[in-house]
Amino acid sequence: MNIVVLDEVELSETQHDRLAALGSVETYRDNPADAKEAVRRLADADIAVLGWTSLGAAELGALPRLRMISVWATGYDYVDTAFAREHGVLVTNVPSYAGRAVAELTTGFLISLTRQIVTADRSVRSGAFDWHPFRGSELVGKTLGLVGVGDIGGEVAGLAKALGLRVVAHALNPSAERAAALGVEFVPLQTLLATSDIVSLHVPLTDRTRNLIGRNEIALMKPTGYLINTSRAAVVDQVALTDALAARVIAGAALDDSEFPDARLAALPTVILTPHIGFYTDQAISRKGDVCVANIAAYLAGTPANVVNG
Repeated sequence: MNIVVLDEVELSETQHDRLAALGSVETYRDNPADAKEAVRRLADADIAVLGWTSLGAAELGALPRLRMISVWATGYDYVDTAFAREHGVLVTNVPSYAGRAVAELTTGFLISLTRQIVTADRSVRSGAFDWHPFRGSELVGKTLGLVGVGDIGGEVAGLAKALGLRVVAHALNPSAERAAALGVEFVPLQTLLATSDIVSLHVPLTDRTRNLIGRNEIALMKPTGYLINTSRAAVVDQVALTDALAARVIAGAALDDSEFPDARLAALPTVILTPHIGFYTDQAISRKGDVCVANIAAYLAGTPANVVNG
């Protein structure tokens, strides 16, 4: 059984040893330069482990030997799962490994935005030492609107309540039982956008959620409101958000993923930009690698787990 680690997947030495016990392993430490390079690396693979590389129908069609893809991530929108299923390729992911990690980053964004920490830091580094431009606002009593309350959104709700925030939420499957368990109030998306002081997005990227937050949705938000996105960049219409921030339609935003580079967005002082670090903690990476390797072991044992295209 040939297993190829295709790109910048971070596995510990112990996790590599577990993988090696399952078959012959070839490991690449960098991302393929292009689709042709990805296909070349996977030409003899029965199983692919990947975290960053797109495998569409064209690439998968050129890999007749491939039988399984173990995605080193929760999101798998860059793999054509339908084509894979039609051609007998099982695709698995790593669910629920980074809920706490992303929730803590979200909480950091909440505080950084409302207390202007990043802009104050830039001011001091530029040679000024004046607190007057940086009057902040306390979180107690404010309303946080969560779009999506799965593993990550649920963790954010708990942390937000500890900070004294009222939490409202929007989800595909709201219920009184879920609301009670999470301590939130479910409301329509338009109501959430119009009444929240901070809106935080915690949804996977799908056809339904692509550009979920666009020009019309941003226009519903309070002019003093903030938008946080720790989901995929394409959940937000980035041009519309940049226009809104430039025109001060909303007060600010924090994005852990964005369509990079975007000089116009990066020039705005009211946006915090990070390079998709929400999942990236020691603990989350350890959990992630364990499940990624365990998915392969389960597949080889005939008891596949975490299948996303079954």
